[in-house]
Amino acid sequence: MTRRMASILIAYDTGEGQTRKIAQYMGYFVSRSGHDVQVIDIRRPPSGFSFDGIDAVLVGASIHLGKHSRHIVDFVGRHKARLEAAPTGFFSVSLSAGVEKQKAEAGRFLEEFLQKVDWSPTIKATFAGGLLYREYGFLKRWMMKKIARDAGKDTDTSKNHEYTDWQAVDGFVQEFLAQLAHDQATE
Repeated sequence: MTRRMASILIAYDTGEGQTRKIAQYMGYFVSRSGHDVQVIDIRRPPSGFSFDGIDAVLVGASIHLGKHSRHIVDFVGRHKARLEAAPTGFFSVSLSAGVEKQKAEAGRFLEEFLQKVDWSPTIKATFAGGLLYREYGFLKRWMMKKIARDAGKDTDTSKNHEYTDWQAVDGFVQEFLAQLAHDQATE
């Protein structure tokens, strides 16, 4: 029996761009696995975007000040029926996920979001984001430098610092694709 290639949507919401970078990386990984993939920014979906023909969905969003944006809350709420009818994954991106003593807090933010939107994705994960100093305005750069210093992270504001564990991202996508293949085999 041959495996049917799936059409996978990766929808993301990002603040400074690290979640976009992770979503695009996932898209590359999924396409190399032989599936059709569409990666969209939920704030700027392509003209005529539709869930028609989508077999599975990955959703990602960044955390700022302990919360996911209202945009991702609205997106999940608007498309909840579709998300519940397909294999899904959710990934949350935050600086706290890259700080050992704050990983539990990053997980708590993810769980609070899922409870708020009343959604249970097939799989979920938190990934460390980055300190994107070059993307911040003066006040945010100053605030993030203070937070970084307290967390033992990079404070050189002349460049961006990335903490994403790309092997963990690979593992998340592999797990998602394995679950999708299992679901397709049992249909």
